[in-house]
Amino acid sequence: MATDTRKYAPQRFPRSALCIALLTAMPYAANAARLDYELGAAVMHSDNIVLRENDEISETVFSPRLRFDFEHSSSTLQSTFRGDVQYLDYLDDVYKDDTRGEFVGALDWTISPDRVSFMARDSLSRQSVSTLAAFTPGNQQQINVFEAGPSFFARFGQATLGQLDLRYTNSYAEETETFNSDRYNVAARLRRETSSTAQVSLNLEATQTEYDTISELYDYKRYDAYVNYTSQLASLDLSVDAGYSRLQPRGGDDTSGALFRGRADWRVSPRSTFNANLSYQFADAAQDLILRVGAPGDPGSPIIGDPDNPNLQIVPDTFKQKRANLGYQFTGVRLNLQVQPYYEQLRYLRDDAFDQDNYGGLFSARYEIRPQLFATALAARQHRQFKGIDREDKDTTLALGLASRMSRHWGAQLDYQYRKRDSSVGGQNYVENVVVLSFTYFR
Repeated sequence: MATDTRKYAPQRFPRSALCIALLTAMPYAANAARLDYELGAAVMHSDNIVLRENDEISETVFSPRLRFDFEHSSSTLQSTFRGDVQYLDYLDDVYKDDTRGEFVGALDWTISPDRVSFMARDSLSRQSVSTLAAFTPGNQQQINVFEAGPSFFARFGQATLGQLDLRYTNSYAEETETFNSDRYNVAARLRRETSSTAQVSLNLEATQTEYDTISELYDYKRYDAYVNYTSQLASLDLSVDAGYSRLQPRGGDDTSGALFRGRADWRVSPRSTFNANLSYQFADAAQDLILRVGAPGDPGSPIIGDPDNPNLQIVPDTFKQKRANLGYQFTGVRLNLQVQPYYEQLRYLRDDAFDQDNYGGLFSARYEIRPQLFATALAARQHRQFKGIDREDKDTTLALGLASRMSRHWGAQLDYQYRKRDSSVGGQNYVENVVVLSFTYFR
């Protein structure tokens, strides 16, 4: 008998479809576009698909899958579209069969050089319905965030550029209807090149956010004023925002605070790169998701779906965010390494039940044993402390994989994953072991 009691609404991905429609409407040069795709199927067995401390239930899942990667670059148009669609057939009927999709898209169109351009961004991902429950198939929902709008430019001399951005953002959640919203933003920027490798800009932004439900509680206006400094050197890229933000909630008192965002990328050698991200700002779930645009279904991921446990609370509330990320990437002839420690503090403005301090890290490695035979490994640790409800979770993920590229078009992969949660709340602990065998056709 199926244990998933959620009401399954029809899957709707309107903004992703619009983003793809924009892609097909653009004028492309054949030699400037590249399309790669993968067709595959996997069989996964879990000894605790429901992620329970007791009364574990095993399940076997058959999953056909399509991945695609489209890139285009020309003098007037740059676009990147990546997606992952899979159908999950639960052979023991523990959960209802399901279709899942992930998509990220970015489009930049220069309509008139130095005068008018247009951008669009889209992010479709799977997130938790409740971050307090385990990330089981019954506690997942599709989240889509779409952003688009024009930019207008005016030159004031050789080194100074004025810019006006108009943006519309739509956020949609499959289950959490209070998350659904429309956002309107206008930004005025004055940018000046201080040297051939550096520039500074003054930025003024105004945003109005309108939620579909309980708008009287969560609608707000936001105003930002900040200075940006950007530098691009031979081995170091640096970008810093520093300023001030003010929020005017429709049903509450005004809130204001400092704004700081910084990113540095240091290419130590042709094979080694360090990066760091720091942020101190007001944010919300929709903003966080659109900034996380990256490639879904990363090749070599050890399981069907995401290798981690998303902890972003899909609610309309705004939070004060302090976050620090560090990263190191090594790309060798046969060995690739990645290390990513992080710390994050979230303080919600209205409901402090989800106030939390998170820290942890990820280590992943890929080693070429011999030509076209690769070993992969992943270790992730996440520590979450919920301040408002006196709860502490420690999540551990370990994974090993072996991938073989048998020919130009065919490959196979065998993966094992171990997941464990230690929680201060009774009944929330679990241990899961997963084995996956997959076969893939590469274009």
